[in-house]
Amino acid sequence: MEPLFAVLGPLAVTGTDGTVVPLPPGRRRTLLAALLRGRNRWVDNDTLAAALWERTDYPSSISGSIKTYIHQLRKILPPGTDGEARLAGRGGAYRLTVADGELDADVFTALAEAGVAALGRGDPAEAALLEQRALALWRGDPEEDALDTVTVRHLDELRWTARYALADALIATGEPAEAIALARAMLTEDRLREPAWERLVVAQRAAGWQVDALASYEAARVLLLDTFGAEPGSRLREAYRALLAETADRPVPASGPRSAVAVADAPVRAHPAPAPHAAGPSGSRPSGPGVPASNGSGSGAPVSRVPGPGAPAVPSPVPAAPRRRPAGTDGRRVPAALLALVVAGVLVLAGGSATVAGRGLPQTGGVAGGAAAAPKILFGLGPDPVRARKSPLMQSGVGMVTTWYHKQGDLDRFEGWRADVIPQTYASGLAMHVIVGTWEDGESVDTRFGHACGQPYPLSDEFVPDMRRLAAAFAGPADGPPLYVSMFSGLQHLTCADNGYLDDPATTNYYLALKERYTELMRVMRAAAPNLRIALNWDGWNASHDDPENGAGRSMFQYFVEVMRASDFQSFGAFTEDGNAEHIAQMVGVLGEHGPVMVSHYGPHEDSLAVYRDDLHRTFPPDVLARLVADGLFAFSFKDPDLQRESPELMTLTSGIVQDYGQFPPVR
Repeated sequence: MEPLFAVLGPLAVTGTDGTVVPLPPGRRRTLLAALLRGRNRWVDNDTLAAALWERTDYPSSISGSIKTYIHQLRKILPPGTDGEARLAGRGGAYRLTVADGELDADVFTALAEAGVAALGRGDPAEAALLEQRALALWRGDPEEDALDTVTVRHLDELRWTARYALADALIATGEPAEAIALARAMLTEDRLREPAWERLVVAQRAAGWQVDALASYEAARVLLLDTFGAEPGSRLREAYRALLAETADRPVPASGPRSAVAVADAPVRAHPAPAPHAAGPSGSRPSGPGVPASNGSGSGAPVSRVPGPGAPAVPSPVPAAPRRRPAGTDGRRVPAALLALVVAGVLVLAGGSATVAGRGLPQTGGVAGGAAAAPKILFGLGPDPVRARKSPLMQSGVGMVTTWYHKQGDLDRFEGWRADVIPQTYASGLAMHVIVGTWEDGESVDTRFGHACGQPYPLSDEFVPDMRRLAAAFAGPADGPPLYVSMFSGLQHLTCADNGYLDDPATTNYYLALKERYTELMRVMRAAAPNLRIALNWDGWNASHDDPENGAGRSMFQYFVEVMRASDFQSFGAFTEDGNAEHIAQMVGVLGEHGPVMVSHYGPHEDSLAVYRDDLHRTFPPDVLARLVADGLFAFSFKDPDLQRESPELMTLTSGIVQDYGQFPPVR
């Protein structure tokens, strides 16, 4: 049974009907986080008010406002156990009752510690099962609003301990390949974790990959010497000595490496392709929003795609896929035989031995050497540039990092990134992508079109200056990698009706004001960031049904067609828990009529491995992707790398897709 409250990742709660209810940013979520932080204790109104509002923004009736949000929470919370109220109140204070096993952080701690204990008493099979159950609960960084700082740090370190124990258990139960994948994932996250290097060396030795194990030890030794001026610790040196004793009298095999395994252990980085050039009398690139399109032939020939009347033509240069090569190696420290194997591994990679069919995707075309090139798109990764760049997927050829804007407080963080994260990202040839999702409760709003009802912040006086600050924080040179902005995430949910365009006059008036606001934002944000491209952001299921009577589903697009055509690209998220491949094809087909299309954030809502795997298998066969590119798809961003990290099979599949079809963003 899943824990009722989830704080290991985005805050979520299992509702009264047994389904998981995610809580988007807003005061209801903030209130639950504050109550969870003080769970099983009375939390007074002063503490709750400090969490809910800035001191200068306190409402006229603090207790009345808190009661309103408490009432909303009680609607979604399951009943308490043994007849006890789940969320109790008394004079000026509230208490959230959380029993044993109801908070995922507590369950994670118990499982992880039990796994370590099982390993210590000589039961690696039980240890592996317990640690896998523990790590499956980890959906992302712990929710700091719901946990104190010391607990967050303890949980993060316990996650490392759980992964070390899992790697040890996998080796002991005869699964060294899975341990290798786990160790590599850990090292991608933090290359200075010496225990992860130890597990990698031991697992490679257990798998019979002695040369790879030697290479891994040497890579760890060089890294530690260069970083700290110190040799590896005793445990890693002991693993190395055992490896040397095992290989001392063994001749070097005459054949080359199995499939560039040696290269896979070396640090790699993707290099952007040179700036493309479109055909023309002067040889200069035609003007346009700076996103690639395709003629659908797979030939890579430059074409111009005209998305619709009044829309700018979009140039269609297709840069070569990002190349991968091993990072510089100190030949004085690496045996010559090992260097020869590394070079052989590079040649294997360059020869393209890893085919699409080899990744488990259907190979329908039987393409031979010299045939049409595979379709290429820009792959992105979230949920922010700091975490994304630690993922193994970045080494496969991801060309864009995605982050989210939810509230005004995010601007300080973005402006802090301006000193290092943002310029470093652009200098690496990567595009940046910001999704603006202002999740808050709808309210009555006055507009020049009349009374409206919806989220107040997007239509407020503060929103345009805030978006100018956002654009300025992420601004890059006009001739550098683009900044993509997907505005108003899931815009059909911004109104109180949460339904169609014509649901009632208050809904229609809100959307009229929102379109006017978006037109203003296009002008203001483009002026603040020369490399900015902007789009409206839809939910991926929007094209899967139609309700012309109230303007829901596909009918909604007609009411936004003029601002869609004025946009630089089109954008939608794909995240339903029951499958997204069909939605992706439908949305690309519809939105592609108005401009190039980006999947802004992909990831099944329930983080289902089966759904994720099925979506990738159905979306990324070469012929399917070629049709999507022909319809306008130019970019596809993964929500976050957490699910891939916990499933080596999914990481391999996703990395292969990115490597086969990925390209870096075009520059002007």
